[in-house]
Amino acid sequence: MVYGWVVNELPRWIVFGSWICMNIALFIYQFYNFSVLPRYFYSRAVLREALMFARGSAIIINFNIILILLPVCRNLISLVRGTGRCVPRTMKRILDKNLTFHKAVAWMIIAASAMHIMGHYYNYERIAASVRLNRLNNVEGVRLLLQGTVRLELLPANVPLNPIAVCLVTAAGFTGHVITLALFLMVTSSLEFIRRSYFEIFWYTHHLFVIFLLGLAFHQYQQLLPFQLNAENVTDELPHFPSNCSLKSLDSCDPPMFNAAPPQSWTFMFAGLLIYIIERVVRFVRSLQRVVIIKVVQHPSKTIEIQMKKRGFTTEAGQYVFINVPSVALFEWHPFTLTSSPEEDYFSVHIRIVGDWTQELSRQLGDGRNAFQQSWELPIVAIDGPFGTASEDVFEHDVGMLVGAGIGVTPFASILKSVFYKLTSEKKISLKKVYFYWICPEPQSFEWFADMLSSVEGQLTAKGMSDFLDIHIYLSRGWKDKDAFAVYLHEGEERDAITGLQARTHYGRPDWSNIFDEISLSHPKTNVGVFFCGPPVLSHNLHEKCNEFTGRSDGNRARFFYNKENF
Repeated sequence: MVYGWVVNELPRWIVFGSWICMNIALFIYQFYNFSVLPRYFYSRAVLREALMFARGSAIIINFNIILILLPVCRNLISLVRGTGRCVPRTMKRILDKNLTFHKAVAWMIIAASAMHIMGHYYNYERIAASVRLNRLNNVEGVRLLLQGTVRLELLPANVPLNPIAVCLVTAAGFTGHVITLALFLMVTSSLEFIRRSYFEIFWYTHHLFVIFLLGLAFHQYQQLLPFQLNAENVTDELPHFPSNCSLKSLDSCDPPMFNAAPPQSWTFMFAGLLIYIIERVVRFVRSLQRVVIIKVVQHPSKTIEIQMKKRGFTTEAGQYVFINVPSVALFEWHPFTLTSSPEEDYFSVHIRIVGDWTQELSRQLGDGRNAFQQSWELPIVAIDGPFGTASEDVFEHDVGMLVGAGIGVTPFASILKSVFYKLTSEKKISLKKVYFYWICPEPQSFEWFADMLSSVEGQLTAKGMSDFLDIHIYLSRGWKDKDAFAVYLHEGEERDAITGLQARTHYGRPDWSNIFDEISLSHPKTNVGVFFCGPPVLSHNLHEKCNEFTGRSDGNRARFFYNKENF
């Protein structure tokens, strides 16, 4: 079990742990500086511990702003993945966790923002109280403390002496509230049930990141918080050591000199934002390239297949694209796995009609019409991609174990086709055996995919390679009376009554322990790549089985490397 954890978990935990440690180290560094450095003595005297927490959390926000956009730079990730042998398999599997890391960075920004907000609300309360005291008493010592805490010239003389008013009249306070509102809307609309049920809300609200970044860039432009210039260097012409001078009369020390702290947020976000801007330019250029729809196929179970061509478009098995149809929704881009193989002279996607966007697309493609449509009558389609996924790496393993649940089978259509073409063309590949598992809730889910599976199965059998592909299909919700009657009528025939395949349909859910045990014993000392696309519950189960059977003490068993589709 320990060895299995090392194989499947350790690399990503090293990356994740390094990121956590970096955040902690930055917080401690900033907290320590504002706690002990003489230049912040007068600020500490007024704001106390809240200053340290506010500044410590600020550097965490700035650091993670560098990272937040990188995991969603699809072209960058695909470029790194596509460098072949230059990038180790372990690194590719870490890159496949890009969306998980994006979410982790977002939650770190949320936690740091909460600390930053609470710290500064306290700071503004202290500043308002000190300004009130200074106006009432005009005490030189109070004014000196304020000069080391906030630039008084930025506060209007008639501002009401309450924390909210003092906060909102400053650029930092106003932009801080705008940033917080944008962050709140982005986070709440990203919750899974909203993202899946109301994708448009998630899509448009998430673009508030532009407001968030603009607000962050201008958050410090007033340079509200000062620091003391002549507090630490003994060679200063007029040194003022606050720890000593604060105990003496004001006349016995040279006056402290303050300067505004320069803004830092924009310098942190510059690198990540530049890469993201390049990413968006590449996407825009790709979206302008002409796409020709050459064929639209209506499959059973409310599924349509769109076959397309685009100049210079090359793919690898298992990749996906983003599709935009301006006549359906001008700004919406939706991800779809390519179901064609790289060896075919077109690329295709299968789209299940389950929502408003897909229903309108289906209607514009002529769903329900019997009349032939010319290509110019079809909607204009823009394509961004293709982008790499974990399934690309199936050919780097000795044995491939492909597991798809429901519509999650689509990445493996391309892979199975490509396997067939490579075998029949006698190309040399590392892959020696493929196990294919498909778990579906009802028989109708098989219909659109069964023809392709049957074709691959039949042609491999004709070539004498039937042992290469081992197909297992599971009907997870059992069967109805008519299904039982169909099975009874076709009892003894070579092909399955439900799918039409030579492989028989199983009823119920797979026993993964027995399956992993059999594969582990059948392929001793072999690297088995497990590739999954489907719901998180099953993903977690398969992930655990990979760790468990890789970690078996018997050295004659196979090693399982877990990979999951993320897009």
